[in-house]
Amino acid sequence: MVFSIEQINKNPNLLPNITMGFRFYDSCRMMQRSIQGSLWLMTGHNQPVPQFCCQRKPLLVGTVGDAGSSGSIVIARLQGLYRVSQISYVSTSPLLSDRHHFPSFLRTIPSDSFQSRGLAQLVLYFGWTWVGILVEDNDYGQLGGTLLKKELDGTSACVAFSENIILSRADRNALHIIQVIKSSSASAIVVFSSDAGLSPLVDEMVRQNLTGRVWIASEGWSTSTLMSMEKYLNVLNMTIGLAIHSGEMPGFLEHLNNVHPSSSPDDALLPKFWEEAFGCKWPDPKVNFSMSQNTAKLCTGAEKLGSIQTSYNDMATLRAPYNIYRAVYAFANALHNLSSCRKGQGPFHQGTCANIMDFQPWQLLHYVKKVYFQTKDGYQSLFNENGEVPAQYDIINWHRDTDGTVRHVTVGSYDLGLPLGQNLIINDSAVQVALLVTGKQVKKESPSAASCVFHAPKGRFPTRPTLLSAPNAHGISGPAPRRTTAS
Repeated sequence: MVFSIEQINKNPNLLPNITMGFRFYDSCRMMQRSIQGSLWLMTGHNQPVPQFCCQRKPLLVGTVGDAGSSGSIVIARLQGLYRVSQISYVSTSPLLSDRHHFPSFLRTIPSDSFQSRGLAQLVLYFGWTWVGILVEDNDYGQLGGTLLKKELDGTSACVAFSENIILSRADRNALHIIQVIKSSSASAIVVFSSDAGLSPLVDEMVRQNLTGRVWIASEGWSTSTLMSMEKYLNVLNMTIGLAIHSGEMPGFLEHLNNVHPSSSPDDALLPKFWEEAFGCKWPDPKVNFSMSQNTAKLCTGAEKLGSIQTSYNDMATLRAPYNIYRAVYAFANALHNLSSCRKGQGPFHQGTCANIMDFQPWQLLHYVKKVYFQTKDGYQSLFNENGEVPAQYDIINWHRDTDGTVRHVTVGSYDLGLPLGQNLIINDSAVQVALLVTGKQVKKESPSAASCVFHAPKGRFPTRPTLLSAPNAHGISGPAPRRTTAS
C-alpha cells in the first residue's frame, strides 16, 4: 500500500495537486477488532463514536481490506450503511457478491465460486475420479467445499469423503481426518484451507508418515512458504493447485530492498525483522549492550536486503500484494475521475459534480464501481456488476530441488475470460511426473457408479451416489481443456 501510494503521489498525471495518505489498523484476524478498526477509521477518533465523524480533514476515501472473508463481511455490513467504499484483496467468500447485503463492497480477487470451478476442472483434467475433500470450518472452507461438490456432481469424478478442519481445536481434528484418509482408496485430496489452518494437520501427517497422496490446493495455501518447509515435503511433495494471479509491479522489488530500520525509527517491527533476516542483534541505544553478556553479533546497519533471498523479497511468492496494488490504484483513479467532472455534466442530480475536497462516501462509490484503468504491467482492471474483477488464476505445481527446497512453478492458467474449453491451459511437460502417473493410475481404478457413494457424518451432507453421466450446469465435462507440451 505504501509503495502504491508513493507511486501515485509522484505521478503528475494521476490526481495532480492531490496527495493521498493512509492509515493502518491490524484486525489480528478477529472480527471484534475488524469492527473496531472500521469505526476508528470512519470516525477518526481513538474511541469510536458511531454515526459521527470527529475530524474534518483529511477525508476517508475508503478501506482496503480486510484480508479474510469473515472480517470483510462484518466491515462491509457496517460500512455499507454509510456507503463507504471497501475493496478487499483476498476475501473470496461468494456471500460478498450479494449487492443487496453488501452494496459498497468490491474486491480485486475472484470469488470462490470461480475457484471451485477451476479446482473441479483440475480434478477432471488429471483423471482423478475418486477424491477426498478437506475444508476449514469457516466461511472460506465451508462455502468453497459446498460449491466444489456441486461442480463435481454430474461429472466423472466421485467424492470419497468430506471432512472439516476444526479451527477451534488445537489439533484441527487431525487424528480423525488422518484415519479417514488412511481408510479411503482416494489418492487425490482437495483442500480448501489457509496455511495456518492446515499446518497442525500436516504436522500430524508427518508424525504418522502419511505419504503417497496428491494434494490439490486452494489459493489459501498453494504458494505458502509455511507449508513449503522441508519438514513437510515428504507429505506434500505432490501438490498442485490454484494461486492468485501474479502481476508485475515495476519498482516494487527495489522498494522492498530499500526498507531499513533507521529510515523508520518509530517502527518497532523493523528491527525484529532485520534481526531475523541477518541473524544479528539490532543495537538499542537505551540498553547498554555487552558482547560478553550476549553472544549474538551486532547488526551494523550496512546489511543489504538485496543480497539475500527470502520469502520477503521473493517476487514469485508475493501475490496478494499485487491485489493491494490494484485496489489502491482503483481508489486513485476513481478520485481522479471524480475531480475531473465538468459542471453540468456530472452523474448526480441535474448534472452536478462532487467536490474533491468535500465529497460524500456514496458519491465516490459511484466512481469506484465504474472505474476502469490499466496498470503499468498492462493489466486492464475493472469491476463487474457484483464488484468483482475478471476471474483469473495461475496453476502452481510444487517442484522439489536437489537441495531440498521447494519452488512454486507456474504450469498453467485458468482464465474465465476465455471461452469454455479454452480457459484451462496446462503445460504437461512442466508438471511433476508423479502427478501425471498418479492421475493415470486413479483413472484405471475408477469406481463404478454403484460404488460411488459420498461418505459423510450423518446429518451433515446427504449420502448418495455422485457419479452421473450428464454434464453439470457449468459444462465442466464439456470440451477438453487445452494442453501444451512446450517447455
